Amino acid sequence: MDNKKVIVPKKLIKETSPYPEPYGEAIVILENGMWTDVYTDEDGILYTITNDDELISYLEKNQ
Repeated sequence: MDNKKVIVPKKLIKETSPYPEPYGEAIVILENGMWTDVYTDEDGILYTITNDDELISYLEKNQ
């Protein structure tokens, strides 16, 4: 399965933690208990790159 870049709405973020590796930005826990790594684009929009169908569906339904 291919990875997909998906916007992570800030309203869905319950908690943010620093990324444990030097190349990442942050890990977030979402309101539904799922977690993912996030990055910020040049416009200040948070996004994740994932192939997790459940996560993609949740994020796209809650834009």
